[in-house]
Amino acid sequence: MSTIQQKKEVLDSIKEIYDLSNKATEALYAGSISHANDVVGKLVDTIVENPNMYVDINSFRLYDDCTYNHSLGVTVISIAIGKTIGLSRDMLSQLALCALLHDIGKMQVPIEIISKPGKLTNEEFFEIKKHPKMGQDILKEKGLVPKVVIDGIVTHHEKVDGTGYPYGLKGKKIPLFGRIVACADVYDALTSTRPYRTPATPTEAIEYIMGGVGHQFDQDIVKAFLKCISPFPIGSCVNLSNGDTAVIVEQNPHCPMRPKIFRMENPSEVIDLFNDNLYFDVVIKSLC
Repeated sequence: MSTIQQKKEVLDSIKEIYDLSNKATEALYAGSISHANDVVGKLVDTIVENPNMYVDINSFRLYDDCTYNHSLGVTVISIAIGKTIGLSRDMLSQLALCALLHDIGKMQVPIEIISKPGKLTNEEFFEIKKHPKMGQDILKEKGLVPKVVIDGIVTHHEKVDGTGYPYGLKGKKIPLFGRIVACADVYDALTSTRPYRTPATPTEAIEYIMGGVGHQFDQDIVKAFLKCISPFPIGSCVNLSNGDTAVIVEQNPHCPMRPKIFRMENPSEVIDLFNDNLYFDVVIKSLC
């Protein structure tokens, strides 16, 4: 199955579940959850079977950035993080379902708040903050997903310093799935188009995630995230801060913003931006 076909199947599955979350008969809803499990299983296999996969989230992004599309992006990143930290195949499938459904509680929030093009009022933000608990309530009532999935959904807005919601949990008291989805959720949200702002570049989003270690994000999860996310996919043409144009030839698993490159004016010379002292002060400014 091609990436485009797989992307469409996942999006259709997400939309089906979200649309049925409070309308369907138990049998119909159970069928949509079962179908979602099959779909995320294929997605897990795609990522697990690629030993050198770096997530280029733009390859999974569609032109719209609605809740369904965001959920797909979060799912892909979450699976990649889970794979990097060594989760089993079964755990990866449960993590994928958690990420897929992490925003299902938003179906209970008025659409005019969800789609508001400007800054939310305090009262509107209070309503938004209810969605993790609403998602938990929906899925508990249906009784069709494991507890570990529900626990991840209700805690994906917790922060490791205890300032998150809905429970103000700290550190490792936040379930693993919640810590993983929190990181994936913020990265995808920052790099997505929103009615009230333009998307951040992958580099800007990665720097934000790194800056949130110990406050918003778990250090171990961010380390895994940095090993699997690709702000500059291999083969990309990039502009350097010294005015050169270059091509990405190899990722750096320790620092995704310092890959190996060759300059267009000298393709035979591969430069390691991470280790080459001559390029210590040279950074990648943008994609060409």
